[in-house]
Amino acid sequence: MDAHGDGHPTAGAVEHGVTGSIDGDFGTRDATHYTPGKTNTLNQHWKPNVDTTIIPVLGQCFKSVYEGVEFYKIYGRASGFDVRHSSVKRDRSGDVIRRSLVCSRQGAKGGGGRKPTLDVRGTSSSNKQRRRRVSNRVGCNAKLGLKKKSTGEFVVSKFVEDHNHSLCSEGAKLFMRGNRKLNVAQQAFLADCLKVNVGPSTGYRLCREVAGSFENVGATYVEFHNFKRDLQTYVDVADGEMIIERFKTKREACDSFFFDYHLDEENRIARLFWADPIGRRSFSCYGDVISFDATYSTNRYNLVFVPFTGVDNHKRCITFAVGLLSKEDVESYSWLLERFNLAMGKAPLCAVTDQDPAMKIAMEQVLPGCRHRFCMWHIMTKVSEKVGPELSNNEEFRKSLNDIVWNETTSTGDYEVQWQLLMEKYNLSDHRWFQKLYAERNHWIPAFFLDLPMSGLVRTTSRSEAQNSVYGKFTRLHSSLVEFYMQTESVLDTQRHNQAKLDAQCEGSLPEFKTPLALERHAADLFTLTIFYALQKEIEAACFYCEVVGIREDGGTIYYNIGGDCTTTHTVQYKPSGCIAFCSYKMFQRLGLICRHMFLVFKSAHIEQLPSQYVVERWRKHLGCGACRGRRSDGDPPKSGASELWSDIQTCVGMVGESMVRQARMVEVLKELRDEFASDGTIICEAKGNRAAIEALCGVKPPPCITIKPPAQAKNKGSGKRIKSTREIAIENSGKAGRKCGVCGEYARHNARSCPSKQRAV
Repeated sequence: MDAHGDGHPTAGAVEHGVTGSIDGDFGTRDATHYTPGKTNTLNQHWKPNVDTTIIPVLGQCFKSVYEGVEFYKIYGRASGFDVRHSSVKRDRSGDVIRRSLVCSRQGAKGGGGRKPTLDVRGTSSSNKQRRRRVSNRVGCNAKLGLKKKSTGEFVVSKFVEDHNHSLCSEGAKLFMRGNRKLNVAQQAFLADCLKVNVGPSTGYRLCREVAGSFENVGATYVEFHNFKRDLQTYVDVADGEMIIERFKTKREACDSFFFDYHLDEENRIARLFWADPIGRRSFSCYGDVISFDATYSTNRYNLVFVPFTGVDNHKRCITFAVGLLSKEDVESYSWLLERFNLAMGKAPLCAVTDQDPAMKIAMEQVLPGCRHRFCMWHIMTKVSEKVGPELSNNEEFRKSLNDIVWNETTSTGDYEVQWQLLMEKYNLSDHRWFQKLYAERNHWIPAFFLDLPMSGLVRTTSRSEAQNSVYGKFTRLHSSLVEFYMQTESVLDTQRHNQAKLDAQCEGSLPEFKTPLALERHAADLFTLTIFYALQKEIEAACFYCEVVGIREDGGTIYYNIGGDCTTTHTVQYKPSGCIAFCSYKMFQRLGLICRHMFLVFKSAHIEQLPSQYVVERWRKHLGCGACRGRRSDGDPPKSGASELWSDIQTCVGMVGESMVRQARMVEVLKELRDEFASDGTIICEAKGNRAAIEALCGVKPPPCITIKPPAQAKNKGSGKRIKSTREIAIENSGKAGRKCGVCGEYARHNARSCPSKQRAV
């Protein structure tokens, strides 16, 4: 960089045109600051010291105005100054015929038109805290003028090379606005980060680690945060319209994608439901028992998030469908259940929820054939609060209550007798809460669900709460509906990837056997590994820990009395003609798995393969059937060419490894391609800012007019500050240190104003 101290600034007034910005704001900090008060710097000129091939010259021609602008931007970045648009002139058809580009330090702060204001009231504002705003406008005259020729080309009509300020040093060039820009790969990376709820700051640090240094990133954390800002601006008030348009696009691509929505009187989205093809097919396999529980703080509108959860053949949670509600009332839940029933084509056998009264009424109205079960865990956690501290600390009472409530083999008659005896023993017969529980016993006591297949599979909403926790990690409180949908899709993709991994393990793995029985090997061929290991425990117990203590035959039925590793004896009724067995333990009725007592009977009968009636379809491997598996949801757009390109480049980089020869060869090929693309005459205008990447991320464009408005801010019981119970408050206070009272001098839960001793004295 050459500084010419004997030169003088160009004479004449500084030209002011319509100002804009290329690559950013109006200023870049210099390595050497310009000081207006010093006369020794006013008479200096700085001329960039760069390669002559990138210096514009008068009469130089460009095929388009874009090519000329890009040429001057490259010159500015190499020289150490930022470029911005100045005046522009167009013809009657709107085509550009003149374009002026200037140094970003051209002009004066505020355009030079701001005048000092006088304090006529006599109140000085010098004590006010004002934000310090720096300006780098020093009236620089460096500029480039482009003029359109009759041939359609643009020629350099004016070029001022000298600057009246120092140019950026090599270390400061990194922070020039022209050098701070997200490239296509970084934009795609940030889009992927948004899908998995990784913030821009973390994304910036990850890019730094991949690039090796901050200098190699090519942008600062501001540009990474601005990507999130631009996404929010892109969606803005069109959030409701865009999410519906996204769903319509998916349904056009795949008829199996189901969605529905409901608008309120202001045309705002109040309810939203969707289910993709994989979720609907999964329900056909595993939709016998479901669980759904509302969760909060997943989106900017405080809509209630309600995922419908089931259990797959690996005993893992699986999501069938998703709903969003603005209200938790009977009408909203009824609408949601109606859409769920319509999407799945049938109702589940049993649904587990909490004791929400709106859910209970909606279940009775919409799904009368579905057994509604309350979460037992939610009920039992309230016992300590309802019975008081004395019974809460009574171990005998708690053990007796748990033995009655959680017993899955007792009959309804035995339960009612034991419950009444317990209530009378501890004087709880007139307790209102226990009376309510007894009146609703058919909604939560296991004895009343023994006639229902798979009744022991889901007894609490813990699976729903576990899934809600997973969704909570992938979503954010300030997410729009478009972002929320992408984030839930990431959860589903992860969930289905893990299921595919477990399927692959079942297909290519052979478990270790514990017995020489052919039944064990047959079970390994039929069931998934998770189910097989559960059955293997029963087979092992049947061989080594159980024995027949009594046997009798009556009318073609053999009755086996079997004792095991506990004091309880269970009876198995076995009919050899049809190979039919029934055990009093009822494990097969509750879970669809054969118990150790039935295995012992099958062993005694020399059965080598499980009877078909005891092979539950939902626990099988499902290898190759394709009824409930898919790599991705039907209707999703295929992988883009840019994604395949980046994938191939990364594959090549991995194959290069540490080989210097391969590294040199790959660099050579890339340079050849770059020169070829630059000289083929094809002009590809780069998308300004992040809009193109955000549009590809959202999948839809903002509509020209908005008819479906985004939801209003919902006010539900979980959207605000939760009301804590007396027990929770007491637990929190017990862990806090008390303050010293100024009256009694004790460390307690009062102060001098509320001291008990002071009140007694009064």
